[in-house]
Amino acid sequence: MTTENTNAKSYEERAASQPTDLHKNFAEWLFVQTGIKPDLKTVQLVCSMRMDFQRSEENQKHLADRKKAAAAKAAKAKADKIAKAKATLAKLQAEIAAEEATSTPAAKPAPAKKATPAKPEDKPTATRSRARKAPAKAAEAPATPKAPRTRRTAAKKTAAPVATEAK
Repeated sequence: MTTENTNAKSYEERAASQPTDLHKNFAEWLFVQTGIKPDLKTVQLVCSMRMDFQRSEENQKHLADRKKAAAAKAAKAKADKIAKAKATLAKLQAEIAAEEATSTPAAKPAPAKKATPAKPEDKPTATRSRARKAPAKAAEAPATPKAPRTRRTAAKKTAAPVATEAK
């Protein structure tokens, strides 16, 4: 352990001091909460030296080692996951290849035809008969929306005045 201390007292002097009321109350609270009777001197040492331990070189080294081990474990898990995915992919590709090999017989590929460029005179020309048969491709202007239709009720159709009785 390091001898660097933020308090004026050394570790030995702090350990030799008597427990305070806080230490006594904390020990009692631990007993009530857990059912375990802790040693009062241990509670005092833990309370007074916890922060020193957390700052210590030993604890910092331990924390760094834990981080390094966790990172290595995560990298190994990632590599294993990738390897498993690649193996599954290779298995599926092999199944597909086997299925294709058994489902289609090996046939000779047909000889490739030579592509001839289209000549303008080879294209059909629009004639009147074709123009009549072909649907119009011209873009039509969008129709203007009509006003919504309203329904007439029977009372509006017969617009006869209602007669009132006179006394």
